[in-house]
Amino acid sequence: MAFLIDKVKAEKIPVVFHIELSNEKMAHTIAEATGAKVLQLHACHNISKADFEAGKTYVDIMTANVETLKEALW
Repeated sequence: MAFLIDKVKAEKIPVVFHIELSNEKMAHTIAEATGAKVLQLHACHNISKADFEAGKTYVDIMTANVETLKEALW
């Protein structure tokens, strides 16, 4: 964890990503220690029950990923 925090600080990385359905504690800990923002990048191989029932498609998930990457890179 200390290595990741030091790396984020040294490289001035503005965003820490986590994947869907993961425990976000590590991402939030790194972000808290570095001032980085936490965003989700969906790996597209898992979907929550709520997303499934809402009819989310692969294209919907990938579109959300594009928006997340745009936010992270601006």
